[in-house]
Parts: sequence; structure tokens; C-alpha cells
Amino acid sequence: MIKKQIFSKKISIFLISGLFFCFLTILHFTWMNFTNISKGVNAIQGTVDLRSIDTSHNFKVKLQKEWEFYPNVLLASENVQSVEQNKVYTNQPESWDQYFKNNEKAHYGSYRLKILKEHTSPQMYGITIPEGLAPYELYINDQFIGGLGNLTTNLTQNAPIGRPITYFFTLDTNESEIIIQGVQTNPYEQGGFQREIILGDLHSMEQSTSFSIDTQMAVCLVFLIYLLFTILLWGIGIRNKTLFYFAMITISACLTILTSSNRILFSYLPINWIWANKLTYFSYIHNALFFVLLLRELMKEYSKPKILTIVPLVCTFYLFFIVVAPIEYIFKTKLIFIILFIVSPIIITIFTLIIALKGQKGVIFLLLTGTAVVTNSLFLPIRQNTTLPYNHYPFDIFIGVTALSAFWFTSYFQTTLQTEKLSVKLQKEINTKDDFLANTSHELRNPLHGMMSIAQTMLAKQVDKEDQNDLKLMVRIGNHMTHMLDDLLDLVKLKENTLQLQPKPLNAYNLASGVSNMFRFMLKGKPIELIVRIPINSPFVFADETRLIQIFANLIHNAIKFTEQGSITIDAEVVGKQLYISVTDTGIGIDKNMQEIVFEPYEQVDSTMTSIGGGLGLGLSICHKLVSLHGGTMSVSSTIGVGSTFTFSLPIAKLQNIEDSELNVEKDTAFIKYSFLNDLSREHNIAATTETTSLVTSHARILIVDDDAVNLQVLVNAFSTDSFEIETALSGVEALDMLQNNSYDLVISDIMMPHMSGYDLAKHIRKKLSISELPILFLTARQQSEDIQRAFLSGANDYVKKPMEYMELKSRVQALIQVKQSSEERLRIEAAWLQAQIQPHFFFNTLNSIISLHGVDEEKMEELLLAFSDYLQTSFDFQNVDLVVPIDYELKLVRAYLAIEQIRFGDKVQVIWDIPENIELSIPPLSIQTLVENAIQHGILPRRGGGTVTIRIVETEQHFNITISDNGVGFDNNGPKEKRSVGLVNTQQRLKQLFGVELTIESVVGQGTTISLQIPKK
Repeated sequence: MIKKQIFSKKISIFLISGLFFCFLTILHFTWMNFTNISKGVNAIQGTVDLRSIDTSHNFKVKLQKEWEFYPNVLLASENVQSVEQNKVYTNQPESWDQYFKNNEKAHYGSYRLKILKEHTSPQMYGITIPEGLAPYELYINDQFIGGLGNLTTNLTQNAPIGRPITYFFTLDTNESEIIIQGVQTNPYEQGGFQREIILGDLHSMEQSTSFSIDTQMAVCLVFLIYLLFTILLWGIGIRNKTLFYFAMITISACLTILTSSNRILFSYLPINWIWANKLTYFSYIHNALFFVLLLRELMKEYSKPKILTIVPLVCTFYLFFIVVAPIEYIFKTKLIFIILFIVSPIIITIFTLIIALKGQKGVIFLLLTGTAVVTNSLFLPIRQNTTLPYNHYPFDIFIGVTALSAFWFTSYFQTTLQTEKLSVKLQKEINTKDDFLANTSHELRNPLHGMMSIAQTMLAKQVDKEDQNDLKLMVRIGNHMTHMLDDLLDLVKLKENTLQLQPKPLNAYNLASGVSNMFRFMLKGKPIELIVRIPINSPFVFADETRLIQIFANLIHNAIKFTEQGSITIDAEVVGKQLYISVTDTGIGIDKNMQEIVFEPYEQVDSTMTSIGGGLGLGLSICHKLVSLHGGTMSVSSTIGVGSTFTFSLPIAKLQNIEDSELNVEKDTAFIKYSFLNDLSREHNIAATTETTSLVTSHARILIVDDDAVNLQVLVNAFSTDSFEIETALSGVEALDMLQNNSYDLVISDIMMPHMSGYDLAKHIRKKLSISELPILFLTARQQSEDIQRAFLSGANDYVKKPMEYMELKSRVQALIQVKQSSEERLRIEAAWLQAQIQPHFFFNTLNSIISLHGVDEEKMEELLLAFSDYLQTSFDFQNVDLVVPIDYELKLVRAYLAIEQIRFGDKVQVIWDIPENIELSIPPLSIQTLVENAIQHGILPRRGGGTVTIRIVETEQHFNITISDNGVGFDNNGPKEKRSVGLVNTQQRLKQLFGVELTIESVVGQGTTISLQIPKK
């Protein structure tokens, strides 16, 4: 099947090329027939009779046959009667060489023809003298009409080349005489007129002449447009061989047109016949040479045959031969010219056919181009041997160029499609690269985080002084690597236009001064002065504070690195609505060529092994992009050995009446980048102080989640100096299982984890526990703004960037644990307060019941007093503020409360106890009592006959199931939710915090309510 398709495709290519050749051939013959002058009149013994022909309009005939010819005689200059014996009759058109002796060097002679035509009035005629004689003169009725060259002054070497010329004249007699006398100065071609002499009326001859000239000029104009377009493409930077070859083809094509047929060029270029012939030959071979070179260049990706190298060499050699060789050798080697002009296109066409048969896309158009040029070359001898004076044929060139343009357009569209695919692929590669940088930064932060955490932990433990310097150096290096990674991420965000600014009015002087103070420690021991010349009252700029600090820091740090001595000056001036700030140093300077690319990423002034300062070459690029993001510009001017000046502009803030608070830039995160150059003893002291003054007083439980066991161990070690209870989980699923069965004060989680990310883990936790019930701290290397935003949206309380700062991590952990413990403390105190706030009606009703029993039922009154006493004692017990209490303590309060209610309401309140003996269970204080009170107050008492409250505790393998049920009035569980009492809400929140469980409430109207909860076993 495939072989049949290939075969049919080859047959199609043969058919297309064959039909195209046939089409061009037919077009040639059609054009020749269209331009042919079919009508001719035969002269008989030097006389033409036109008396029977209407010559007033549409008259155009060939003057053929028997013209009188006088060899070696110039009739207009000699006595006619004395030369009659030399008269012969020629059979025009034909060569006159047969009428001369071979030993004669320069042939000259005269043609004469009588025209018989009756004229009632004068009539204008035109006569076209073809190429042949040069020079020559034309006489009509003994009156000089015109000529080519000068018979008296033009010698053999300086005579012009023959070309067809049309002359116009008036006839008003019945018999007229035409005399053409001339010299054959080119001895290497046959003399006389070998083409037809055309006679016609004025309009017909003008039309014929102008049509021939106009078609040639139109073709030249088209080629000049191509040439200008090629020059334009070359000028804008598209400089390849094909454009140059095509330009040469257009030039040579114009020359071939202007030097053939009408030979228009020689009307304006006064050169002799020798150089005119050389120019004609040169233009044709030049055209063939560059045509071969062009197609060879276009086909080089398909085939590189040696013949396509040999042919251009032969053409080049022959061009050189045409220029330097005598004219006689050029005519003697005319066969070489014909072979080169015809064979070259044929060779190219054959190879394009072979390539097209191989199935290469678009080559079919090159095959059509070659076919058009081959047709043009094959018909050249036919056109040269035609007897008409004009033989220009324009279509082959047009069709060839059109086919070539089609090939280029096809290649262009294919290249465009390929470019679009490559562009999409490249964009994907760029995105992949950016993701790679971000992910690599993340992956590098993890080991870096471990290294720095261990070092900072050891520093906090007061290690030996001998080891402290090494640990401090490790932390410095870690900080430096951290912020090199930050630069990479900043660059990615700037490229993706995802970096968000938070502009506000800023005092440039304060910022520059603060930054300068940060860097003064780097100048210790260097003869460099850091000067801030920004006016104190300079207008505020509208910029992002952190990013402006970053710009100042990068420029000043860069200046310090490349300055050995002198000064670094920061200055500013207002220009329009912009504040232009400059940082000038007296450093090594920047080469002029380097200044053009110094703001490109990864470019460094000196990137060799001996470069100063090192780095990734991102600082200036980031500064440039940040300034552009603010709507400003950044430039550099520098002189080698003198110094450099970096100038950037920022928009002036519209609001200038803002109070300028004291700025402490040392606390800004932009300066942590340079903290690795400073002394870490201050940080060590602060860390030690933090250890001893921790606000966390209780035994907090922390769950750390990370898929990397090394990171888990690092964090465990980091908290080893604290009284925390640390538990770890290697996945989000494992963490959820642990949360299900245990209570924690804080969850520290990584974000990038398999199967379940930190975001998903946080969302699962937030379904049950709020941000105050269980804080979540993300410890992650992902620092892009969208990552941070997503972290908070998923339910995180805070985040710390990897590699972490030891003090920052511990401070945030302590703060979040304090949030959790404060929330718990609030709930416990709230529960105790609620219990202490005995409802007035309950208090008075109980007292009234005691008074009413006095003297009536002393035993029951005593029982009520004891129950009330137990209730009050338990309600005001400080144990109620504890997290949990034994179940017996809680049940004691419940029994006291129920005893009071049963004495007050009698049989209306019934209680069923289903509690196993000797159970070991701890629950939040005032939890069951609240549920029992709710059942009595809102379930049983509203019922007319009262009801029963059942208190049941069932022990299973993993839980204690506690159920408080009543058969009271109940409520509609599916209806609108009524506002719950404060006691129930408080109880539920404490249960969630301690055990991660919630109350389950089921109720049916008229049947009662059941509230249950599960307390997990430890």
C-alpha cells in the first residue's frame, strides 16, 4: 500500500513538471504568434507596390524580398549613376556577406527600395530598422531621417552596437525612395539586416514599439521592487546567502532584459559594440551562475551533489574570461556560453526533480522554477533566430519568480508553524526551567535548613567557645546560600510578572541612611568613605519599602565589592515627577561593551576564576527589573579605572504630608541577606535569653509532619532544649490518624509532601478544629506570594521560611502555643465562671424548698441541705479550672445537682444510672453536669408529667461512650437551629480541643433528646 502511494506520488510529480513544461511551451508559441507580423509585401526588383493597400490605419507590413543592394557603395554620398553596375538584388532578410569578397575587412553598402503609393494628402509612416548595421543612416526621398552612430567618425573599435530603432516620416508623393546605408563594424557576425524591416502607419508603429519597450520596463520594475525588498531585509539584519544570491539574480535579470531585444540600456549608455557584447554575455552567465547558487543553497538540506559546485566554478571562470579576453575569443567560444546558459538550469532542474521524487515538501515549487528557467534558456536561440526586430518574452521570468516565491512562502509558513511549535515548546521549557529553579530552591533549602538548625541549636546550648566560631561561620554561609536562592526566586517572579508591590510614600534619605549604616561594618579596614548626600527634605517616593531597601542594598554592596579605596556616594535630585537616585563609586569601572549587558541575568563584570566577590550575577538584573516595575528607569555610566555611577528613578508620591516614623532597617528581612557578614554573638545571646524566659509554662505537645526523616530529626533536635513533648509523622494521613486519637497544642507541617500536601492536611484539620483550637505552623521552602496566600487560605496560623532562623522559629512556636493555651484557659475559666454563676431562681427556689421542709420533714430538709452544700462546694472548687478531672469528681457534682432537683420536684424528675464501677476516665470539668442540667431544664421540666434522665457510660476497646438521654419534650432536629446555651457551646469547644470530638445530639419532638460523646482512651 505504501509502495503504491509513493509510486503514485512520483507519477504525479512527473505529470506536474511535464504539464508545466508543456504549458510554458504553448505559452511561448502563443506569444510569438501574438507578436508576429504575419502580413508582408514582396519587393520586385527594388520596388514595392502599396497602391492597393489601405495604409491609413492598422497598417503594418514586412518589407521583404528584392531590395536593391549596392556593396561598398554609400548611395546618399556618391553618384548614383556611376554605381549602377554594382547593383544586386537581395532576398531580404538575409546576410550581405555573400556579396563581398573575403579579403575585404570592413563591409559597407547601401539598400534601396521604391514605394509606390498614391497620396491625396501627406501621411505619417513609421519604419523599424532592426539590429545589424552599426553605424548606418536612413534617407527618405533623399532626406536624412536618422541613423545609428556616425559613418564618418565611428571607426571599427568605437562604433555602437546594433539595435532596433523606429523612425517616423511623412510621404506625400506617388513614388518614394528609401535608402539605408551603413557599415558592418563587427567582423565576427554576419553583416546586413537578417531581421525584417517593418513599415506601418504612425499609430500602429508607435503602439508596436511602446508595447515592446513597456513590457521590458515592467519586468525590470518588478525586479527592482524585488531588489529593494531584498535590500530592506538585508538592512534589518536578515543576512543570509539566499538573499544575496536573489539580489544578484534580479540585477542580472534586469541587465539581460535591457541588453536584449530593444537593447534599451545602450540608448543611454554610450559604449562601443565590444563592451556592449561583453556586457550582454556577462549578464546572461551572471544570471545562470547565481541561479545555480541560489537553488543549490535552497536545496542544501536535501542534497549536495558535486556537479552543483563544479558548474558555478565554470561560470565564474567564464565570467572572468568575458571581462579580460579579446572580443574575438568570446565569439569563438560562443558555444560555451550557450551550453552554460542552457545546461546549468537543466542540471538544477534534474536534481530538484530527484529531490521532489523523494517526497520533500515544497521542493515541487523549486522544480517548477527550474522548469521555467530551462524553458526560457531553450527558447533563447529560437528568439534570437526570429526575423522580427523585437523578440522580448516576459512570462518565463515572471513564472519562475512566482514559483520561487511560492517555495519561499511555503517554507515561510512551514517555518512559522515550526517556530510556533518551538515557541510553545520553548515556553514550556522556560516554565519548566522556572519550576525547576523554584523546586531546586525548595530542595536545596531542606538540607540547608537542617544544617542551619543544627548549628543554631548547638549555639543555643552554649557549646564550647572553641566550636562557636565554626558554628557561626556555618550559619553565615547558610544565610548567604539562602539569599542566593531568594535571588533566583525573585528573578523567576519578575520574569513571570507575578511579583506584587505594596507601594507607599517613603523617605529615600531615611532608607539610604539606614542601609548605609548596615554596610559600614564591611568598610572596616578599607580606606573607603560611604557618603549619603540625599537631601533630608527630599520628596517622598512612591515605592515598596522592602524592594527599595533591596535596591539600595544591592547597589551599595556591589559598589563595596568593586571599590578598593576612595568613596561611595549616594545622591538624589528631582527631575519632573521623578526622583533620580545615584550610587557613585571610585572602583574599577565597567567596560563600555559590558555596560550594555550588565543588567542581564547572570552577567558579571568579571566572570573569570579571579573575579571579585563572586555571586550569581543577579543583583543588578533584579534591581533593574524592580525599578521598571515601579515605573522608573535604571542606567549606568562608567569609566575603566575611574568608577561607576548607577542611576535609577522612582515616582514622587502625591501625598507628602505623612509623618515619617523612625526607620530601623536592621529588622527588615531584606537585610538578613547580609547578616552572614556580621557577628552572630548577639543572636546567640538572644537565643540563650529566649530559652530562659520562655512564656510556655505547661507541657505543650507538638506534632511535626514532614516526609523527610532528616528534617524531622533536625526539628526534634531544635526543640530538644525546650520542655515540649514532640511527636512526628511522615505523612499527612499518618498525622490525621494521630490527631484522631490524641490532643496537640501545635502542628508544624511541611507543605511539599507526597499524596497529601500540607495544604490538604490543614484543610482536613480545619474541618474539626479552628485556628485557636489547634494552631498550624507551615515550615516550608516555598516562599512565593501565591504559596503564602494559599497557606493562609487553607487554614494555617503562620509560616516560617526554610532555612529557618532559630530564634524566629522558637518565638513563633511559643506564640502559637500561647494562643492555644490561652484559648483553653479562656474556656476553662468560662466554664468555671458559668458554674459559679448559679442562677438566682435556682438558688432562691432551693432555699425556699429548705424553709418549706422545716418542721414538716426534717429528714428530707437535712438531705436537701447536704446536697445543696455539696453542690456549692463542688461548684466553687478551684479544680474546675483544670483541663480534665476524674469521672468520680464530675459525677459527685451531678449527683448533688440531681438530688436537689429530685427533692424540689419529687417524682417529676427520675434518674437512671448506668455507670460501671471502678472506671478510669478523665473528662473536662463541668461537662456532664452541664448536659444533665440541660436535659432537666429544657427536656423534662417543660413536660407536664416530668420524665426520666438516663446517664450511661459504656466502655469499649478504644473509647468511653457517654450518653445523656431524656424522654422530655424534645425538639425538631430538622428544623431551624435554635441558639444553643453558652454551657453547651463551651463544653463542645473543650471536648474538641482536648479530644477532637464533638457532641452528637439526636432529638424527636414529644419523645425526648439524646446527647452523646466519645472520649478516646489514652
